[in-house]
Amino acid sequence: MILVTVGTEKFPFNRLMQWIDNLIDRNLIQPEQEEIVIQYGSCTFIPDRIKGYSVLKETDFLSLVEQARIIIAHCGEGTLDLLGLINKPFILVPRSYDFQEHVDDHQIELARQLGKLGIPIANSQADLVDFLANPFVARFPVTPSQYYTQASLLLEDEFETDLVREELTNELIGYWEVISDLA
Repeated sequence: MILVTVGTEKFPFNRLMQWIDNLIDRNLIQPEQEEIVIQYGSCTFIPDRIKGYSVLKETDFLSLVEQARIIIAHCGEGTLDLLGLINKPFILVPRSYDFQEHVDDHQIELARQLGKLGIPIANSQADLVDFLANPFVARFPVTPSQYYTQASLLLEDEFETDLVREELTNELIGYWEVISDLA
């Protein structure tokens, strides 16, 4: 089974849906031979001959991830965290501001950096075709949640001293004294 997931953004990702539809029309993906399941979120265009869901319960989604042979996913943080935990071929398709798929191009910027680390990225339909012909398992050096945990620990080590705690406490007490004086 091929699983396509676009997350739950309020912005449609119709460009990816059209790519999938084109690949089906060109018989590069064959739903008659392999099930295609799409979690399509807010997309307004959905390919024919697929099984589709706007949203899924987490347990249902994880079950589909487990069953999938290949995963095609948007380049969202939560998706990256999940893909970092599994041992399956996946390719990321970044959303673009130019196509009104997100508020900015942070997914394109992230994908550019991940591509330098060997993570498969589809910036075009041709990239997706190439990956589907030769899928491989890629590994993240660190997932976003792992990165945030490490950064948080470094910041705690750097700034969690008695002096800093005392200064923050005094600043907070001073803030509340000003507020109470105004009341």
